[in-house]
Amino acid sequence: MKIQKISDITPTLPFTEFDFLQSYRESFAKSELGRIHSQLPLKELAAEYTNLSHKSKRGNKPLFWGEGEIALMFLKSYTGLSDDGLIEMFNGSIHMQMFCGVLLDPSCPIKDGKIVSAIRNRLGRILDINSFQSILYAKWQDSLKDKDLCLTDATCYESYLRFPTDIKLLWECCHWLHTLLVSECKHLSERIPRSKYNNIDKARLAYAKQRKHTASSTRKLRRRLLRLLSKLLSQWNRLRKQYSPCICLSAEQEKRLSAVREVCLQQSELF
Repeated sequence: MKIQKISDITPTLPFTEFDFLQSYRESFAKSELGRIHSQLPLKELAAEYTNLSHKSKRGNKPLFWGEGEIALMFLKSYTGLSDDGLIEMFNGSIHMQMFCGVLLDPSCPIKDGKIVSAIRNRLGRILDINSFQSILYAKWQDSLKDKDLCLTDATCYESYLRFPTDIKLLWECCHWLHTLLVSECKHLSERIPRSKYNNIDKARLAYAKQRKHTASSTRKLRRRLLRLLSKLLSQWNRLRKQYSPCICLSAEQEKRLSAVREVCLQQSELF
């Protein structure tokens, strides 16, 4: 795959081709993508991104530089396309290539749509949202009306909304509590209390593979999960009572443990 930075290729172009590329640059500046590009502090964001990342000098040159990777993520949000759809449009649009500061050889387009998700995952691992927001605010503060107002996309909250069945809810509680119990027992060098966790796990997996769930099989598995959860709670209470000074849970674990007890109580009343 042949891809070059526009700044690297421009000085080597013949005069006629350079003039042709200059026409594209002028049209890009007048386009909507060009106006968006002029309002983005890509150089500052790329500098911050470079400081946070530790790239090895070994291997091939990256297809996109830091500024281009960040610009590609803006394109992803702007177009609303899938990763493959974005790359397909990117290969045929010189304005989109200029937006990312690269120039593709028409005979060697990008064929791997996974490059978008790879860049997104890398950015997500090292992104410092506070520093990036500070850079964006410094660029846009003159255009902001309510500078003390913070708006958040509601989809980030909707992604945490779930409506699990009773079986899934009980199993998640059993699985989390059993994992916590095993972890604390190993930490305290205590024998792990016996339970039918593994047997019920196999039964739950067989139930999940069924195409249709009968009322009797659902009721039977729900009863077994409820009994297992009650037993795990009693085992945890005994362990915590015995090693109270040695067991220290985080605030998040305490909150989850309280939710597990609430689920057990509610399911017992419903069953």
